[in-house]
Amino acid sequence: MTTTLSILVSCTSSTEAAALSIASFTALPSDIEYEVLIAASSEIVPAVSTLINEAAPLLPVRPAVLEITAPADRARAFNNAATAAKGDYLFFLEAGTQITTDAITSLLTYLSSNPATGIAAPLLICPQSGRVQSCGTTFTPSLRAQPLFASFPATHPAVTKPRSFQAVPVNGMCMRSSTFEDAGQFDTKYKTGMEVLELCCAIRNNDQNIDIVPQATLLEPDNTTSVIEDDLSIDTMRLNDRCKGCFGPDKHQFAQDEGYQFTVSPWLESYMTLTPEREQELNEQMMESPDPSTCLALIIEEPLWQTGYVQLAAYLESTGRFEEACGIRLLQTFFFPMLPLYRKLAAVAEAANNDSLLQMANDKLEHIDNQLEDIGTLTKKAAGLANWARKAKEVQLQALYEGWLTDLGLL
Repeated sequence: MTTTLSILVSCTSSTEAAALSIASFTALPSDIEYEVLIAASSEIVPAVSTLINEAAPLLPVRPAVLEITAPADRARAFNNAATAAKGDYLFFLEAGTQITTDAITSLLTYLSSNPATGIAAPLLICPQSGRVQSCGTTFTPSLRAQPLFASFPATHPAVTKPRSFQAVPVNGMCMRSSTFEDAGQFDTKYKTGMEVLELCCAIRNNDQNIDIVPQATLLEPDNTTSVIEDDLSIDTMRLNDRCKGCFGPDKHQFAQDEGYQFTVSPWLESYMTLTPEREQELNEQMMESPDPSTCLALIIEEPLWQTGYVQLAAYLESTGRFEEACGIRLLQTFFFPMLPLYRKLAAVAEAANNDSLLQMANDKLEHIDNQLEDIGTLTKKAAGLANWARKAKEVQLQALYEGWLTDLGLL
């Protein structure tokens, strides 16, 4: 029986992004019957059509363009494309993302072999760095959605394990068309992307699993966009109302499963660290061959090695290689949100004449200062999380938040 697949591409703003995705369709497998539907906003339909005409001779199937009238957003684009789709399976792709050779086959094979799976999703990898954008969505104790192991090397053993999640990003979702229809498609009232979480909730409520297939990879550029706080608050309330009790904290559990510790910053931002024993083990390995190449190799092997970032950044800065040091300091602050490290990042960005990075570091420092000034809100949050952890019998998290309160003399 022939497998039929509909590849649905959301393209609401950038023709450059569409060009990247269209070019990658040369990697589509030849043993699958499929269609490609590109849902594009009205103003870029002519440009996308031109791209298709230019690329058509190289593609195994000619993409079709669906015009999306205003307001043209991702949810509406995917819904319209899914309505027009004829395939047994749907594959969701955001413009700018590139398909790799084995991605489609791996996802479809997994779905066909696992009838309880509602969504099979790939690893999302940054093409420039080879580091992870997402290998599944986790939730912090305060229920903030975050990608698991973001910025880890894509080959890291923790990344390449198959896992089930409460949610995954929309980019690369592969599912049976009946699954999407039964879940009610995407809710178009959200403005911050939370429609994806609601869809995942609906699929899990239908007793279906959401699984990562690590051998399937997509190349996804880093397209971080700012979110309006008012929109975020409204969407959060809507999600909580419609999906009450669907999601629970699990980031700390993934950390513990990999032997990492879970901790929080003074402003209650949660993050993972190595155990003291593992940190010391890597320090000793470094001392056996104390040179920058060894340091870099150990950081790639274990991206949560704090001492390694300190030593490698210090070496690069001492030799005047400030632009390279910027990359190391940026990764350092990503993994370890600490005020002194953001100040170091700002200093090296200034030395490298990297104005955008300097602005980013200063904005983050200002944001942190604002949070720390509102100690009442932080205290209320910590007390609430400590109380939740006690009721949930999450002993380690309870100790973590109670320790934060004790440090302030509140317990």
